[in-house]
Amino acid sequence: MDPILLGVSDTIESEFDAEVYKNLTPLEKYHSLLFNSVDKLFGFLGTDREKLKPYLTDFVSVEAQSLGREGYGFTIKDANDMGFGGLACHTVDLGGASVGGAIQQAHTIVKANPYAVVLVAAADIPKSVFKQVSDLKRLTATVCHKDWEMPYGATLIGLYSLLCERMMFDTGVTSEDLEEITKHFRTLAETNPRAFQYQKPLVEKQLKKPLSGVYSTPMIAIVTDHGFATLITSETMKQKLIEKKVIKSDAKHIYVIGSGHSAHAEYLIQKKDLKSPADLACERAVASGGINRSEIEYAWIYDCFTGMIIHEASLYFGVSPKETASALRYGKISNGTKEIPINLGGGILNYQAAMALSGATGLVDVCSQYGLSVHPLPNVLSEPPKVSLLGGNGGIDSINSVILFSKEKMEKTPKEPMNLKPLEVNVPSPKEKEKATILSATTIYFNPGGEKKPPYLIVCSKKENGEMVLTNLYDKEGKEIVSKEGLELGKTQVEFQVIDGKIQAVVV
Repeated sequence: MDPILLGVSDTIESEFDAEVYKNLTPLEKYHSLLFNSVDKLFGFLGTDREKLKPYLTDFVSVEAQSLGREGYGFTIKDANDMGFGGLACHTVDLGGASVGGAIQQAHTIVKANPYAVVLVAAADIPKSVFKQVSDLKRLTATVCHKDWEMPYGATLIGLYSLLCERMMFDTGVTSEDLEEITKHFRTLAETNPRAFQYQKPLVEKQLKKPLSGVYSTPMIAIVTDHGFATLITSETMKQKLIEKKVIKSDAKHIYVIGSGHSAHAEYLIQKKDLKSPADLACERAVASGGINRSEIEYAWIYDCFTGMIIHEASLYFGVSPKETASALRYGKISNGTKEIPINLGGGILNYQAAMALSGATGLVDVCSQYGLSVHPLPNVLSEPPKVSLLGGNGGIDSINSVILFSKEKMEKTPKEPMNLKPLEVNVPSPKEKEKATILSATTIYFNPGGEKKPPYLIVCSKKENGEMVLTNLYDKEGKEIVSKEGLELGKTQVEFQVIDGKIQAVVV
């Protein structure tokens, strides 16, 4: 028995009167986004809160981190505020992988209980909070290791840039690839009235002003106020709701046929060999659905940074990053047998995204392909895909969630996941005069509110025993190096020395 999804609704700031919305408190904005999403979804299904209330069994939500609304109690309070007392409540916090994680939670609940009716809904308003220097400091403190990353000026963008620099070195992906991919997905969003980048053509010079390494502003996901809601249940309960005249008789659905998620380390420096959890998450999802990756006909892939869409697509489908980058220039990826379109809404680089809820962008995109979105994308496939993938990423490529949807009922048995290789954790413990080789390096040009003033370099060096260490870089005369020019990844040797009380890498 595969659970079914009955539709999705999302809410964006421009749906409200600008003057009224501007004067709301953060909590009032949050409630407006959440409640409006739920009510629009129920209206789409021909029902309302009062009619559906007796049949709801579970509420799954995502922590609104920008409001400090953390913990299980807030999920219960939100359910009560919507008039749904007595539900089983579940809270998910997987960063950008949270929406996939919430759907996986609902998938699990309905698999175990075919009489469950699960509301998945959440909202957040990060744009209203992360605009002050103090808030950017708080973001850095959240995503960076306090001992092994923060003292060296690491930032969210800088650490993702460090990953991208190494991927490009290993695979032959170029900055031109990143630029062309960025342009393609911006073009898609320019025609969508609900997209943040609607009617905002990309200016070429924007691509030439890096914030960190290869990444410029258009290659980094926008952050906006956003809310969403979806309903997941079984065919048995859907039929009962129709018979009881709770939802409309012609309500449609898609099947949730598989789910998987994988977590690596909390911080980048703890990720041994800079490995990603994306492949493991996808393997678990396709195995749980009993399908092969080649059966997927459409995908939405998390694109917090342009390099990540290449990286994840490559791991999801087992195709080299360079081949993936070449196909992505035209908005497609290879699933092993054919090229398939992806991210027809432009991804979170261009649509709407509230950090931990950013996967909601993908849910709207995928559901639009099946006519199940309250606000469908203007760009949809001519025929609904038989199988679709929704992939989400959290942290610095630390957590990954994958959900699979099917247009038709699939009589397939779950398979045992194959080739599951555990991800090892790195524990940095460098000592003076130890030698290492530079694994990756990137220059940070943008660090508002940071103690270290840009430009400066962060380098990830690898000792002979495989241990990784993140530092800045100095020459033999003790002068800090701010450019990676002249460095050879995998070749340039460094020695660790204590400079100003910190372990630093000095070029040998």
